[in-house]
Amino acid sequence: MTSRIVLVLAVAFGAACGGAATTSAPTATETASATPTTVPATTVAASTAASAWTVTSASAATVKVREQLVGVSLPSDAVLTVKGASGSFALNADGTFTSDSKITCNVSTIASDQRDRDNFIKQDTLAVGQFPTATLVPTKATGLTLPLPASGTFTFTLAGKLTLHGVTKDVTFDVTAKRDGATLTATATANPTWKFADFGMRAPSVPFRVVSIVDEIKLTVDIVATGPAA
Repeated sequence: MTSRIVLVLAVAFGAACGGAATTSAPTATETASATPTTVPATTVAASTAASAWTVTSASAATVKVREQLVGVSLPSDAVLTVKGASGSFALNADGTFTSDSKITCNVSTIASDQRDRDNFIKQDTLAVGQFPTATLVPTKATGLTLPLPASGTFTFTLAGKLTLHGVTKDVTFDVTAKRDGATLTATATANPTWKFADFGMRAPSVPFRVVSIVDEIKLTVDIVATGPAA
């Protein structure tokens, strides 16, 4: 997760002299100093593109919700997984992300160990027919040393905006990331956890199958991305 901002400073200096006006041809030095120095926009764009990370389909999100099932003496976690993701991101030198950074996943792929549960979550809770995707727009990485070394393990806090079920909210994650050259892997855990109502959803209620569900969503996102080797 690293990029360097190219700061382009174009400054033109002029000099005014007192006294009687005279007419003379400008020297080569004066002509050069009066011409601003600029860097083509394509050069800046190429620099940003070269430092961007591309999210691969090996990425996945895991959701855990504590439930008490009928006929089971103890509560347990329902574990649901959303596979695959797409998008890209790039970091500025101050830890902010470029405006085009975005990660999208298809929530209709969500699955657990019970098909009935999956169908209920898709149709009733997530309403995937109306809201088939979830999108994370990262905005700031705090506690991350930049530029990022070519290898090593890093921990930091990630802030961003998550759009889920048609609702966009500010979210934060605790992240542990590892870079090995052009490969970046990261595990991001939502902190704090969320309630269903945070994203306009109702906690699942399945008569004759589920006694109760704790209104708490625990989300972990495993990101695999490829990018610059150094």
